[in-house]
Amino acid sequence: HDFSFAGRTFPGYAEFHSHGEQYVLVKRAKLWEVDVHEHLFFECVDHLDEALLADLVSFMKTEAVKKVEPKANHMTTYLSLVVADEVDDKAAKAVRAVRFRKDFRLGLWGWADLRLAVVDLARAAVMTNAAGKSLRATLEANAFDRRHR
Repeated sequence: HDFSFAGRTFPGYAEFHSHGEQYVLVKRAKLWEVDVHEHLFFECVDHLDEALLADLVSFMKTEAVKKVEPKANHMTTYLSLVVADEVDDKAAKAVRAVRFRKDFRLGLWGWADLRLAVVDLARAAVMTNAAGKSLRATLEANAFDRRHR
């Protein structure tokens, strides 16, 4: 289903939320607890160039970051963007250079990282920024694994 957020419509969106805690003997003796979240925006374009990539990254840094709800037990929120189809060479190089981390209350209330992955269907390749490396294997398996087709 299409997902509209901050004046943009994305063909897909997913959320993930995880809560972890450690305690000693009884739940009242809690040592720690953490919350981890991910907001994954899917955008499909016919041709990704540097200007469009910059626009999408800017949206993630200024608008998507508003989805983060920092609080005492918040550890991290991943803001993930997946873009698919054909990618020009300059945009492919720019993907690897994308960096974004926002700390909340000097990191005491966690942080948000931008994970970027671009699926180039024309080249059968997946490009990511440093934070998005963990997305690569899953995207490659889903986009290019021909054993199950």
